[in-house]
Amino acid sequence: MFETKTAKAYCEKHDIEYQATMTKMRDKWRTGPCPECIIEAESKEKESANKEKSEHRQQQIANKYKRSGIPPRYTTRTFDNFKCTNADQRKALSMAKAYAEGITTSMKTGAGLILSGKVGTGKTHLACAVGDHFVKENGSVLFITVTAMIRKIRETYRRDSKHTEQQIIDGYRDVDLLIIDEIGLQKGSESEEFLLFETINERYAYFKPTILISNLNAEEIKQYIGTRALDRMREGGGKFIAFDWDSYRSEVAKDESLPDADQAKYTGDKK
Repeated sequence: MFETKTAKAYCEKHDIEYQATMTKMRDKWRTGPCPECIIEAESKEKESANKEKSEHRQQQIANKYKRSGIPPRYTTRTFDNFKCTNADQRKALSMAKAYAEGITTSMKTGAGLILSGKVGTGKTHLACAVGDHFVKENGSVLFITVTAMIRKIRETYRRDSKHTEQQIIDGYRDVDLLIIDEIGLQKGSESEEFLLFETINERYAYFKPTILISNLNAEEIKQYIGTRALDRMREGGGKFIAFDWDSYRSEVAKDESLPDADQAKYTGDKK
C-alpha cells in the first residue's frame, strides 16, 4: 500500500523551497517534484507532442505530393515565387490566389479555373501554386496531362484490363483537385472530347474543382472541350485567366549575362 504525506523540500535545480508531496514505496519515501520542475516537464511534453504532430503533418504533405503527379520541377512553385513585372501578371497572380483560397474555404461549388495563353508565361507555375496551397490545406491533388488521362481511360478497353472505364473516371472524380495540363496540344477526337467531358461532368456533379491549362485561346478551348464542358467549368464562380505576355524563357535566353543559377531563379522555369 502507498502512503502519502506533505513536507517541506528543497529543489537544487531551481533553488526554491516548496511543499512537496511525499510518497512511501517499499519503505522508502520519495519526494515529489517542485512546481517549476512540473511546469518544465509539461512544457517538454507539449513541445514533444507538437513536434510529433508537425512531423506527422509534414509527412502527410510529402506523401500527398508523391501521389499528386506534380512534376518535380514544379513542386517548389508557390504564389510567393511567381515573378510579376506588369499589371497583367499581378492580376493573374491575384486571381489564382483568390481561387485557391476560395476552393479551400468558402467555395464549395466545384468552380473551375482555366489558365490560357502563350508557352512559358507561368500557367503551370500558378496551377501548381494552387495545388501547393490545396495540399497544405489537407486536400488531395492530381496533376496529369490530358493525353495521359485519356490513355489511362482507354487502357481499360483491353481484354486483360483490371479496371473499367467508369472506375478510372471515378478515380479522377474523387481527387479533391484535378489539374489537367496540355489541353489542345494535339487535335482532340470526338471520343477524346467525350471522355474529357465525362471527367469534368463527374467532378462538377460532386462539387470538385478542376483546373485546365492550355496554350489555346478562349474560343479554341471552347471548340476543344465542347460547350457543355466549358459551361461546367464556368458554373459556381469559375475563372478564366489569360496569359497574354511574352515568354519568360525567351526573355532570359536573350540575356546572356545572367549566370546559370541566376537564370533559374529569374525565370522560375515558368510554363
